[in-house]
Amino acid sequence: MRGVLVVAVVCLSAGIGVIFGYCNGTTGLQFGYPLSASSIHIDITTTGAGVPVAVGLVAIGAFLLIVATIIALVGMLRRKGEATPTKRRQTAFEE
Repeated sequence: MRGVLVVAVVCLSAGIGVIFGYCNGTTGLQFGYPLSASSIHIDITTTGAGVPVAVGLVAIGAFLLIVATIIALVGMLRRKGEATPTKRRQTAFEE
């Protein structure tokens, strides 16, 4: 399970990194009074060869993250139903 989770995080990180690496955009932040007048604006436009690579990496990462979650849930449910095995000694001097 840990391997699936690690690969999912790596794929998601690489995909988001490619998105921002090929990004052409602007950001804006305004503070105002009253607080409802405050705003943040993020405009991200990714162009070029990085788009299909980024979409693929993010899709694979999201899929693997779902798989890792299902594996973790199945593992939790399986452990809950199992009885803990008892260790039996053959002699009184055995640990």
